[in-house]
This record gives sequence, structure tokens and C-alpha cells, in this order.
Amino acid sequence: MRNLFTIAIALWLCVSFFSVAEENRGDHSRHVQHVEQGFVFMFQGSNQKAISEFEAALALEPDHAEVLHYLGMAYAQQQFWNQAAENYQRSLALMPNNIEALYSLGVVYFKLDKWEDAVPVLEQVVELSPQHARGYEVLGKSLVKLRRYAEAVPILTKALALKPNAAGTYYELGMARLNLKEYTAAIENFKQALTFGPARYAEPHYGLGMAYLRLGEREKSRTEMQIYQQLQKEFAEYERLTRLTRAEPNNLEAWTGLATMLMNRKNYGQAVQAFQKCIEFAPNDATFHHGLSRAFMNLNYPKHAAQAAKRAIQLRPNQAILYNTLGSVYAMQGDPKNALVAFQKAVQLDGEQPYYHLNLSKLYQSLGNPKLAQEHYRAYEHFLSEQKAKPK
Repeated sequence: MRNLFTIAIALWLCVSFFSVAEENRGDHSRHVQHVEQGFVFMFQGSNQKAISEFEAALALEPDHAEVLHYLGMAYAQQQFWNQAAENYQRSLALMPNNIEALYSLGVVYFKLDKWEDAVPVLEQVVELSPQHARGYEVLGKSLVKLRRYAEAVPILTKALALKPNAAGTYYELGMARLNLKEYTAAIENFKQALTFGPARYAEPHYGLGMAYLRLGEREKSRTEMQIYQQLQKEFAEYERLTRLTRAEPNNLEAWTGLATMLMNRKNYGQAVQAFQKCIEFAPNDATFHHGLSRAFMNLNYPKHAAQAAKRAIQLRPNQAILYNTLGSVYAMQGDPKNALVAFQKAVQLDGEQPYYHLNLSKLYQSLGNPKLAQEHYRAYEHFLSEQKAKPK
């Protein structure tokens, strides 16, 4: 995106400076300064400030299609959809075949639920740019919203040919085929959506539930609907905690709940930020340092994971799970000697936890000690069977 903005600025400056008369050069210079500052604010995510700068630039020179387009983008970033649409329309009045402005207008119409308006705009996008995967994608989604399912199928299929790992497009294609009573094909599309989609992706499970129900496979339908309902509850809780941390940024309980949920959703990047916020409020709580270590591990940052695990051990030196985590980090780093010491300490503190023995078994096997590997594997099986036998 930054490269795109840089190229846009360079091209715009070239066109602008050579087209301005000498007597207007002073106003034009201020116009350029406002545009440049607007781009800087967009880079920084300060969209409201960018809006002010672009509007100031347009007050001096109103007929700049590119600046109107970027003003629309800034409004869209703030979710001011009507203002975004107005500026895209003004831009297109000056440059009717600007593909990205057309696409941006189509997206805004979709956001405003103006699907009838979105369709012809997006059809123009893919006509002008037959390889525009995003154009096909939003066009197909608009057709699904309009219940024009037979038209949507080839459009979404084309989108997937251009962008084959787009989970949302597989879901929309599945919904189109579901409504066309092509249940087997719909099931395949929903499964592909789950394959390529994020963890805890709820909607394809609903689609699967409906497709299985219409095929008469009630047990499969019930299972998928239960998964869907559970994921919907999780998402609602995630939304609640996200809103709460914004409204009450010093609420440690809310940050703790959010960090836990982000780990469960496998959103490790955001989990790192949430755990760091928890540590800011409670620096001596080993649980947060341990959570941060696990998040870094899943992001494949073993150095940072080791630092966090060691800090957790300093705070709670007799907690077995912390040594197990540190051992796993050492193993990631290719340091079997320190991994062995850490896993042994975990077993010493809690010898009945089966997975600590399993980790030791795997490590001894990699170190060429099959006898000790087998010994700990038997311990793993023994304690695991005892866990399963305990009444729940």
C-alpha cells in the first residue's frame, strides 16, 4: 500500500507541476503541500487529519481526480460511506475509467447495501480489467445478496481462478450453490472455505449444516449447527471484550479475557499485544509472561518466547508448566541440552503430567537414547490412562 501511495504521489506531482501557470504557482505549491501532508497522515492511520488536508487541497484546486479518490479512501477508512461515495463519484466524473476508483465505489455501494448500484459499477471494473480478482469477488457477493445465484456462480468461480485461496469467496459460492439446490457442490465449497479461512470461522459451518439438512443427513447437520452456534457465542464475547478494552483501557480483567480468547482463536499477533498490556498493569503476574511466551512460540519467535518464559519462572519458580514451555522453546532453538534440563525440571515438579513425559520421550529419542525415550513414553501412557479414567 505504501508503494502504491508513493507512486501515486510521484505521478500526481509530475502532472500537477507541468500543468500549472506561473502566476498560480503559489496556490499550487500550497495545494501540493496539503496533498503531501494528507498522504503522510494516511500512512500514519490518521484518516481524519488526512481528510482535512485533502479537503484543503481541493479548496485550492477542486478538479483533481486522484485527490478526490484518495479523499474518498480516507472517508472509507473512517467508515463514512456516504461521503466516500460522493468523492468517488466526483473523481469518476473527471476520470470515468479509473479502475480503482470504480472498484472503490462498488465496495462502498456494497457496504451501504446498495447492491443494485454496485453491480453495474463492478461489471465495468472487470470489463476494463479482466484480471481484477477483487472486482469479481465483490461483484459475485453483490449478486448473491440480490439472490441472482445463477449469475453469481460463474463470477465467483472466476474470482477463485484468479485468487484461489480466498475463503470468503468459497463461502459465497457455497451459498449460491446451496440456494440453487446444488448441495454436494455447496458442501465442497464450504469445506474449502474452512480450509483456507481463519481459525474459528463460523459461517461455513452454518452453510454445511443447511446443506446436510437438505440432503437428509440430520446428524451431520446438527453437528455443524452446534459448532456454528458455539463459534458465534465466542465471536460475540470477543466483540464484547474488544469494545470493553477500548471503553476501559485500564480494565485488567477485560484485557486478560481478551488475551485468552485471542489465543483460543489462534490470533497470536494480537494476543502478544494483549498480554503485553496485561503485563503493563500486572508486571509480576507469571501467568501473563507465560501467555506471552506461548504466543511468541506460535509466531515462531523463540528468542522472545524464551525471554518471557524465563521471566515467568523468576516469578513462580516452582510451577512445572513454565519449565515445560521453556523446554519447548529450547527445542525450537535447537538447544537439546537446555531443553532436557527444563523438561526434567517440569517432571520433577509434576511427575504425573503425561505430556511432560511425552516431551522428554521425544527429546531422548532425538538424542539417540531409546531406553530412556521408551521409559518416559510408558510413563506418558500410564498417566494419560489414569487421567482418562478419572470421573469428570
